[in-house]
Amino acid sequence: MIPDRCCIRVRFKACRSVPSHIISILDDSGEYMIGLVCRDHITIVERIVGLKQELGEVPKGSIRFTEIKGVATTCNYHL
Repeated sequence: MIPDRCCIRVRFKACRSVPSHIISILDDSGEYMIGLVCRDHITIVERIVGLKQELGEVPKGSIRFTEIKGVATTCNYHL
């Protein structure tokens, strides 16, 4: 289960948009998910994560945005 809203706050207000991408850092030891973001905030998140990497607050590595794909099923559940 993933959150149903973007992880960004603008002027102290949470973004109410549905997330479209998973943000992760890819380095030599693995890949680490750090949040979810909507299409409108991809660029700003990329800048923020890059700055935090320079400050040593986030591990160095490639910033990866993976599109979230919806999955639907036609399950029939019988009791």
